[in-house]
Amino acid sequence: MRTLVLVALLSAPLALAQNVPCESIDGSYRECRVSSSGIIRLTYEMSDARCYEGVTWGTKEGGVVWVSRGCRAMFIADREKSTLPPDRIVCESENGGRKVCPANTRNGIRIARQLSAKPCNPEVSWGYDKSHVWVDDGCRAEFVLGPEHVQEPQPALEGVTTCQSLDGRRVECRADTSAGVQLIRTFTADKCSFGTDWGYDRKGIWVANLCRAAFAVKRTGAARASSIVCESSSTRSNCAADTMFGVALARQLSEKACVLDETWGFDATGVWVTGGCSAQFALGGYRLPPDAVPPGAQKVICDSLDGSRNVCAADTTRGVGLVRQLGDIECVLNRTWGYERDAIWVSGGCNAEFAVGH
Repeated sequence: MRTLVLVALLSAPLALAQNVPCESIDGSYRECRVSSSGIIRLTYEMSDARCYEGVTWGTKEGGVVWVSRGCRAMFIADREKSTLPPDRIVCESENGGRKVCPANTRNGIRIARQLSAKPCNPEVSWGYDKSHVWVDDGCRAEFVLGPEHVQEPQPALEGVTTCQSLDGRRVECRADTSAGVQLIRTFTADKCSFGTDWGYDRKGIWVANLCRAAFAVKRTGAARASSIVCESSSTRSNCAADTMFGVALARQLSEKACVLDETWGFDATGVWVTGGCSAQFALGGYRLPPDAVPPGAQKVICDSLDGSRNVCAADTTRGVGLVRQLGDIECVLNRTWGYERDAIWVSGGCNAEFAVGH
């Protein structure tokens, strides 16, 4: 059925010519030109592997989209930037870099519509002076020029959490919803409708009916980690989990040894165990927000040059956290980075800043 959809789109009239497929075959990195200008968005996923903006797909200047890690999808240029009203501009941080856009900000400027999965935080990932607006760290947004209407101050939604109904059943995801929740990106062709496919209460966010999305929530200011327990007797067991940033074995619960890629591992859908391995696994890839790094922690930058494995000396006896990804290639724990007692290793193009010890 997906093949028929693809053929239909490719043979459609010129009005649909902006629908362009871009496919990561065998997990490889690939770039595709979608349009000479405009706001590029994902319209339809064709792969079983999930497509996450900024992780497995993104955009570059000149109307180019890139995909990796098995993401295969259709993309479209939403609309030409030149058709925006005169009091609006679009400014986009390409591949996490800083971008400066000319703008008449003498009477003020504010975000009208966030276009990126990564949050746009004032003076952190966007700001302005008298004649420019700048964006950084993956922030992509449409801005409106002119004085801002006075409103009651609202708590900032600076955190991002992912919640997914992989098999159509209702799933509940813990999150700080005290400041509200905003859906910022769906990972499926079907829409996620509030109240029917997703919602939230004081405990967290819930999704159902195959809704898979990223949500903006209030960030607590401290590192938050989640974990799951996955158990097997002699046969293989699969446990659904968000493995986007990687998985680590936190605590072995069985007498049988749990060995990575032998009796346990993970893929795009979750964690698997076999051969009697039962354990608690840490999710989230040991990623730390900058304000959660202990004051005395040592910072280490480790870069996989040309995709090769690189080992960087570091005292990891008190743990390691990934603070900031510095390259375009995603850093996934126990796939493209990891650590031993006296070193951090990176491979596959991962380039990141790590915090160790305190």
